[in-house]
Amino acid sequence: MPVHDLGYRNWSGARADQLLRPLVIARGGVALILKRRWLRILLVLAWLPVMLPAVGIFAFEFSSTEPDMQELIVNVVRRPLARPDLAAMILDDMDAARHEVWSTMILAYFRYPQLFTMVGLVGLIAPLLVSYDLRTKAYLMYFSRPLSPTQYIVGKSAVIWFFLAAVTTVPALLLYVLGVLLSPDLSVISQTWDIPLRILAASVVLVLPTTTLAVVYSSLTAESRYATFAWFATWAMGFVAYQFLTFTTAAMSGRRPPRRRRGPINWEEYGVDLDRWRLLSPYHTLGKVESWVFGLDTTSASVLPAIGVLVGITVIGFWIVHRRIVARLSI
Repeated sequence: MPVHDLGYRNWSGARADQLLRPLVIARGGVALILKRRWLRILLVLAWLPVMLPAVGIFAFEFSSTEPDMQELIVNVVRRPLARPDLAAMILDDMDAARHEVWSTMILAYFRYPQLFTMVGLVGLIAPLLVSYDLRTKAYLMYFSRPLSPTQYIVGKSAVIWFFLAAVTTVPALLLYVLGVLLSPDLSVISQTWDIPLRILAASVVLVLPTTTLAVVYSSLTAESRYATFAWFATWAMGFVAYQFLTFTTAAMSGRRPPRRRRGPINWEEYGVDLDRWRLLSPYHTLGKVESWVFGLDTTSASVLPAIGVLVGITVIGFWIVHRRIVARLSI
């Protein structure tokens, strides 16, 4: 009987459950990425924008007893958030306005600071996942164990899910908890109980398609810099194309909305169709669905095309990555 048998041998020990195998990949990926000092700094900086909606919720809850706070929240809602109608509701009935104020603040957090943070964070993390494995052939080490391509993809995607949840979902839920703690009594929970569910739904809308798109780019090349360029180019070119095609009609016609107006500007009255070119821009497509999730979508078009695009990106993207991995293993 040979002493040193270098051939393949059956594993006689206990195996991890199939549902837990992606977690092993995710845990290793998160630990590896957290070793980068610049990323830890970026994660800390990503939490700073949460102070803005936190101040808004704080001012709203204290506006009933502090006139200065009421003036602050009314000015914030009227001007930066372009919701004079909501500002008037705050002055008339605070209890009736609470749900919409909280939703507006949290949606603003999702739409503006954190969406741009997400683009930068994913652009720096995702290219290192699959493309790095393809370049170094590390995927052979993964698949030398009882691991399916689907489990591999889910494990790699879970790395991005973890970081996106850390900078979007967790701060948004803490904003809701802050609002409850600052409220005069716990009866506000009965008025706003659905907001945490909307936060989770908006997080799914944000995380799934963006992660899938990033992993697709990472799987299409062994050079991470190409995947990084494709990721940022998709967002930048989509945003510019939407802005140009949407507002060119209004600019060429010379019709401009008045500077002062009660309520948000209705661009459709000036020949501007905000939804015609929306699907060209991932940023505006996500904004449409997230606004709908929070019950704050003000455009007239249906949200179904935007949902269809996001679902299509997720499903087709997963199929592409799966096909790429299987093709590598078949060589």
